[in-house]
Amino acid sequence: MGDNKEVSNNDIDQDITVVSEFIPKTHSFQSFVDHYGADETHLTRTDYIKHYFQKHCGSFSFLYCLNAILERIPLIRCLKDYKIRQNLYGDIMAGIIVAIMHIPQGMAYGVLTTLPPVHGLYVSFYPVVVYMIFGTCPHLSIGTFAVISLMVAQAIEGILSSPMHVISNGNETFSNESIPSLIDEKIRISTTLALLVGLIQILLFFLRLGFLSVYLTEPFISGFTSGSAVHVLTSQLPLMFGVKSPRGIKGPFKIPKFYIKLVHIVLRRINWVSSAIGLTSIVLLYFAKYLNERFKAKIRIVLPLELVLIIIGTVLSHFTHLHEDFGISIVGEIKRGLPPPALPTFDNVNQLILPAITIAAVSFSISISMAKMFSRKHGYKVSSNQELLAYGMANVLSSFFQCYPNAGSLSRSVVQEGSGGKTLLIGGFSSIVLASVIVALTPLFRSLPMTCLAAIIIVNLKGLIFQIKDLIFYFRISLLECILWTVTFVSVVLFDVDIGLYVGICTSFVINTVRTQKPRFVTLGQVDTTGIYKNVVYFPLAHQYDRIKILRFDESLYACNSVFFKRKFYELIGIQNIQSPIIPYGNSKNTHARESPYKCVILDCSPFNYIDTVGVKLLVDIFHDLNKRGIVFFLSECRFEVRQKFDAMKFYEKIDFHKIYVTTHDAVEAARNSLNHELSNSSAVFVPVTHS
Repeated sequence: MGDNKEVSNNDIDQDITVVSEFIPKTHSFQSFVDHYGADETHLTRTDYIKHYFQKHCGSFSFLYCLNAILERIPLIRCLKDYKIRQNLYGDIMAGIIVAIMHIPQGMAYGVLTTLPPVHGLYVSFYPVVVYMIFGTCPHLSIGTFAVISLMVAQAIEGILSSPMHVISNGNETFSNESIPSLIDEKIRISTTLALLVGLIQILLFFLRLGFLSVYLTEPFISGFTSGSAVHVLTSQLPLMFGVKSPRGIKGPFKIPKFYIKLVHIVLRRINWVSSAIGLTSIVLLYFAKYLNERFKAKIRIVLPLELVLIIIGTVLSHFTHLHEDFGISIVGEIKRGLPPPALPTFDNVNQLILPAITIAAVSFSISISMAKMFSRKHGYKVSSNQELLAYGMANVLSSFFQCYPNAGSLSRSVVQEGSGGKTLLIGGFSSIVLASVIVALTPLFRSLPMTCLAAIIIVNLKGLIFQIKDLIFYFRISLLECILWTVTFVSVVLFDVDIGLYVGICTSFVINTVRTQKPRFVTLGQVDTTGIYKNVVYFPLAHQYDRIKILRFDESLYACNSVFFKRKFYELIGIQNIQSPIIPYGNSKNTHARESPYKCVILDCSPFNYIDTVGVKLLVDIFHDLNKRGIVFFLSECRFEVRQKFDAMKFYEKIDFHKIYVTTHDAVEAARNSLNHELSNSSAVFVPVTHS
């Protein structure tokens, strides 16, 4: 019996060969800190505040403050470093080309808000000038955007309690003499909305909350803009068919109800001439844009197809008397010149604050995502907080000039980038062209058919509507992202844009919470004789020790996932406290609490970016519970932030500090040494370990 026991111990010693004499002292975390670390100064809150102000405010001087102010005006640095020979020609050409795009899109999206089309031109002019001064992305084209225009229309409708397109639909012209009081009220509402949106964005800038844009994820933005595009498309169909828009449609399932009523109206009152003009315009624009895209590398310039369509449509309508003879809805009289500055009213602030928050969030998320895309492509820096200031100032200042909220446009931004422009001065040259059109040429567009503007909007929605194919992409990549896209899109389409926004944000929050609540909890094994430890599921050849369990929790440990952590932790180490049923059945008679086959458990804490008080208390409870069971609990690779929390909660007074190690390999070596020492003490025959 003694021989067998000696052989058994020898076999185990072959597996566990490390003795405490071979473990360097510095492998313990305390020894490592004593040898390599520095004394940490623990500052009180008051001392920390004093230290912060001494660091950041101690160097204040007149030049320091002046530079801090000038850094908030990027145009100054642009002018200081401007290279005329390299940049001037490209900036001028890009400014002219984008200005030509602004004219038809500004008028079309101005109509989409239920305002006179000239207000879309104002939004294409004033915000561009302000963004040129405060913005950081030279390729971003600020101005009118379909989704924002639709949201402005809905905000106006919510206050006036009238159909969204009461002015722009039917056989009425867009004449300012028809219902001037209603138009003036809509202008007041839209300018107040722009002011509120700008103030919200400036407030976010002062609070340095530009990082919040990361929570508006790509699947959410894709689903939201695709659903909004369906609303925009739907709103333009009555203009295409030359009929009045169905009225009195509110509540859930507004889009299906709208189409049911629209079909009945179209079957009875369709204007075939208007439909023919609209359909022809869509086909020509789509085909011309396809050719433009196909041969842009050869012609190196974007043809102003939308402007050509507006000119042709205006000329044909004027000389063929489409409005008088065929009842085609036309733009009507447009005010010439730039509006004088006027202070927005504050009559409807309580009703507009919620739409303003929504529009501020959507416009910022859409614009900053495009700005960062161009910055990555061209290698320049875009500051989220500075962009918040630029968008806020663009909205606030332009609200004094009869403008509604603005945002970046992907189609114009792509053209602005591809036209050779390189600096912020693109906006200046674009504004010169826009100002010339607003001051001198707007009366020429009086006879423009509304169906041509509807065709321009519909064709420009192609990119947003085609985002529906993203559903397949997200389905292949991630089920959770597919769910987020689907829920956001369906909510926007079946309910409304603002409701869809809130539902999408809540869904995104829930999905992110689920991801952090139930992350991966994996078992690690040693790769050969190295100090590398990998997931045994993906690396099946990684070696696991018989009585040592190495675990890694791939997320920070905090209150939301603490319950999952505890349940999964005990499950992985083989402890299952199963309560026997009241009435025994089958194999349930043998049900009992199983004890763990492991004597040492190591938790790799490297994924812990932070740990809260609940997480610290949980680790203490687990340490004491495992200690009662005769299991030694080790921690390894704890970050500085985690150790700070340990210090604050007197963690080391409640557990053995020497059970914390610098690396997982050090913890494994210590665990093997502990087992070897235990086996040596319990052996009937002591087997000495020779040193090589």
